[in-house]
Amino acid sequence: MRLIFYIFIISQFLNFLGVFAEKVKEDLSGLNSVKWKKLEEKKSNPLKKIIWKSYKNDEFFFGNEKQQQGSRTNRTNSLNEERFFESVKNSVSSITEIEPFLPLNNFLKKENFQTSVRWKSSFEGGASGGTGQQIPSFVFDYGISDSSLITINFSEADDKLYNLINGQKVDYHWQNYAFSFKKKLLNTNENSFVISIVPTLEYWRHASGSKDSKSIYNQKDSLDGRDRFDNLIGSLSLPISKKLNENFTTLIVPGVTFLPEKLGSKGIGKNAYGNNFYIGSGIVLDIAKDFNFLASYTSPLGPGNNYFDKNLNYSRKPIYSIGLGWDVNSKIGIEGKITNSFGASPSTGLLTIPSDNQLLYSANITYKSQGEDTYLTPLNERDQLISNGGITVNNALMPRVGTSKINFNFDNKGNLFGSYSYSLSNIFKLELLNIGSFNEVISSGDKNSNLYSTYLDDSNLNFRLGGKLLLFSPQKNDLFWMSLRSSVGRDNNTNQGYLFSELINTIRVNNWLAFNVSPKYFFSGVESFGGIGLSSYINLFDNLMLIPEINTSIKNNSDSNFTLALRYSFSPEKSLDLYYSNAVGVQDIGQLLKDKEYRLGIKLNFLL
Repeated sequence: MRLIFYIFIISQFLNFLGVFAEKVKEDLSGLNSVKWKKLEEKKSNPLKKIIWKSYKNDEFFFGNEKQQQGSRTNRTNSLNEERFFESVKNSVSSITEIEPFLPLNNFLKKENFQTSVRWKSSFEGGASGGTGQQIPSFVFDYGISDSSLITINFSEADDKLYNLINGQKVDYHWQNYAFSFKKKLLNTNENSFVISIVPTLEYWRHASGSKDSKSIYNQKDSLDGRDRFDNLIGSLSLPISKKLNENFTTLIVPGVTFLPEKLGSKGIGKNAYGNNFYIGSGIVLDIAKDFNFLASYTSPLGPGNNYFDKNLNYSRKPIYSIGLGWDVNSKIGIEGKITNSFGASPSTGLLTIPSDNQLLYSANITYKSQGEDTYLTPLNERDQLISNGGITVNNALMPRVGTSKINFNFDNKGNLFGSYSYSLSNIFKLELLNIGSFNEVISSGDKNSNLYSTYLDDSNLNFRLGGKLLLFSPQKNDLFWMSLRSSVGRDNNTNQGYLFSELINTIRVNNWLAFNVSPKYFFSGVESFGGIGLSSYINLFDNLMLIPEINTSIKNNSDSNFTLALRYSFSPEKSLDLYYSNAVGVQDIGQLLKDKEYRLGIKLNFLL
């Protein structure tokens, strides 16, 4: 059954590529079929010059002439597309670093700023289980001038150590507040070397151990207990880059990090990382319009270390990364990488995952407020009514930029969920908060007992953070809507997390019917599997809609759930759903699991 799921997703991509290729083919053929005609000069106006005129897209080439009412929409779309592509061409790259300790010689324009959300994680949870050892970070960049940049960075990791220490799971926590200043020192001309200096000052709060485990900084006795330390740390780097051609930039970064080499009074000799000189190298290659390939390799030179193993032996490991960056438009940039760098600040980025040297994945998204957004034509009234999504199957539509989306849900068995998201762009929505708990869940069998006990136990409280990216839309002349949505988070009681992703497709059939097909994937340290959600929006009256939904997981022991909802819309921005469902709940994992009993619930939807 998994093979069917993968074939389904691949076929979706092939279909989309086919539609795109056909559209490009039509555009090219249209350009090659332009007909030209010479207009004869009238004798009554001898000064008038010969005009060469194309009958193809006449209103585009003669945009200053008075247009007929029917052509105004096409002309507006063309002008907006021109403005968008021009803004992308002239925009400053959102990539200001390859890794936190490998800054690039890229700067923002004066008084411009950008914010980034970054997520690093191991592929497995190690000794503590879950989806992986994770460290999220939040970054704010501000251009003081065209050649100077300040960066504020916050990051936190609170998982247990990846490996057992002396047969125990050991709590390990760190939190960083970093402030960096980057100043260009030398740039004589466009093709010369560019040199900058980047000092960083950080406050590093970190701890190890608990009442049930021994601190790794205690080497003198066998007593359990928690050790906590607060340190000022720092780094200094000197990025040197050269642009070999328009698409290829090389980078060399000599630098040093300043970390403590001994912590606490129970250490024997050096029991921490210490100071490290390093030499880093990297490349940035523009492989296509708005697509970048990034790679780096860094050698720590000592005298300190950047790695320790399960026996608490410290040593040095090279740090590497490879990835792709995509400027979706001039407001939104996305980056994905594979690396063994665990730290998320300039001073800790040289460190591997505590107690191991694991391969990690990194997912970053950057928002630039000064960029120009992708233009989308406004939704019609029917489509506005479904833009609030569904119950257990989402749709691909995106609320316009600047819109807040709020949902609140509860049912007769005590499920309680609330969410808040904000559209940073016409094509990207950030899910800032998705919180709630499942209540009185009765498993339909022993098929998913581990999942139920891990994420749906009696004391569960699940926190989620995610994003949704619009890929295709009829609002920009595509055949249908397609969005990619992903979320991460964990249960507060078991401290176990999971990744949830879905590729949502929405097709408008006619004025009263639209349907969704949503392949979904659930990934965790407990279990991983795929699923498919299917739903329809059936307009009974102008403000009354019927929404049937079904979800099924694609695995040998799968079971399906069913939801039937009735939506009353007070306005396109406000609606109320009454639903009857045997899905465990409306939040991510709850959409794919089945409850033994049906629930009667209410969901309130607001667009502000």
